[in-house]
Amino acid sequence: MALGAWGIEGDGERAAPIAVGEPRTAFVLALLAAFAALWTAYFAISDAGSAIHHDMAEAYVWGREFQFGYNQHPPFWAWVCGLWFSLLPRANWSFALLSSLNAGLGLCGAWMLIGDFAGGARRIAATALLLLTPFYTFLAYKYNANSIFLSLWPWTLHYFVRSIERRRLGDSLLFGLFMGLALMSKYYALILAATCLLAALQHPARGRYFACPAPYVSVAVAAAIVAPHLWWLLTSGAPPVQYLAKVSGRGLGATAGFAAATLLGALAQNGLVLAIIAFAARLSPGAWLDSLRRQWRAPRFRVMAILALAPLALTIVAALALRTKVSTNMTIGVFSLIPLLAMEIAGPTADARLARLAPRLAAALCLGALALSPAIGLGKAWFASDGAATQPRRELAAEATRLWREATQAPLAYVAGSFAYDNAVAFYSEERPHAFEHFDFFRNRWVTPAALAEHGLLAVCVANDGACLAASAQYATPASTRSELSLAHTALGHVSAPVSFIVTAIPPRAP
Repeated sequence: MALGAWGIEGDGERAAPIAVGEPRTAFVLALLAAFAALWTAYFAISDAGSAIHHDMAEAYVWGREFQFGYNQHPPFWAWVCGLWFSLLPRANWSFALLSSLNAGLGLCGAWMLIGDFAGGARRIAATALLLLTPFYTFLAYKYNANSIFLSLWPWTLHYFVRSIERRRLGDSLLFGLFMGLALMSKYYALILAATCLLAALQHPARGRYFACPAPYVSVAVAAAIVAPHLWWLLTSGAPPVQYLAKVSGRGLGATAGFAAATLLGALAQNGLVLAIIAFAARLSPGAWLDSLRRQWRAPRFRVMAILALAPLALTIVAALALRTKVSTNMTIGVFSLIPLLAMEIAGPTADARLARLAPRLAAALCLGALALSPAIGLGKAWFASDGAATQPRRELAAEATRLWREATQAPLAYVAGSFAYDNAVAFYSEERPHAFEHFDFFRNRWVTPAALAEHGLLAVCVANDGACLAASAQYATPASTRSELSLAHTALGHVSAPVSFIVTAIPPRAP
């Protein structure tokens, strides 16, 4: 760390972290590339028999429209998905690659962030231990507005630390850039901004930082990035704000229950890492407390603790204040400093042991997961109960597209229908239609009555979905065709329970 920045005698410039035993940059990048390739293969194999999660399908259908905002969230994470699938085929393996690269970029950012506080064996161990949490591995496949923080969060914190320590223009610009992209992904990034502010106020160089241009450059860059979305909010009726208002205002008991579940879930998901560090350190409970008291006196440790722990604490506080639901899914990207924080409290005696143990355990987990991926895929096909693994979403996309082609010679441009099936058809159909979620023009700014009249609409409703059937009837014309069909999802020799659908093809109106 920069010794002068922490109130320790030094030249005021950031000193490089201890590099003894650290791998070269090229080797680190090669490991991250191998990580992305391995987990792409794992996801592609283990989920080969399933449809993509509805959050992922929504990321696709929103992203291809390239709006400045969407019904629930700002747009950046969806833009990434839209750009990705403008270049790659719409297939499960493509999503697997996108999700794995997002997690790999996050691990790279975590390596850099951890390097701002530690070097050598401790840096290696703290980074490898992140692979023993589910965040960068098993949970990373569901690409959505939460998982984008796997990559954005650690890079934002890294450039925040560099900016406050070195107060250089480049670091401030990059801090502002990543903060702006985070805010353009989900309003939860306000927790990230508040965390940085709390850490800055605790940092011993806060006086020099706030007296120089660095923080104001960062704020200006972030504001410039977010400005188009703010303009969209003002001119569109602010759909995300209206959505937040609908999901807020819950009872205190229910809100507290969600907050408690989030806290316990976060502890459980970090539990293996904390247990490994405790095993390696072999300290008594009293020794842990004594070490924590000693470490807390150091400004460096306090700043690290704020960056590591404040996001979860602020999430709970915000949930109680807004009376809104929170979950561990929201916090997927915020824990990149937890292993290092625990190692700091454990002390240096465990560093060498953890530097040997953590990479081996991480490699064993990754290679073991890949080796078991065919069996996991088979288990999902035969025993999973979630919709992505049992519902005939891909089958419906093929059949509904066929029915549309029988009803009209016009290209399939718009699809609406029951939850999860509408976006699945948009993703898997060869026609690449636009989604018209919930038959709602307010939620889908890229759809207009004139466009539906010109291009037609395909409605795919589960037979017992009364709301979907009523909505499709409102858009039907005398030229519409209505088909009933029953489809079952088939994967790896297993046939799931059939689902009945009513598909209404509403052709374009004659000019």
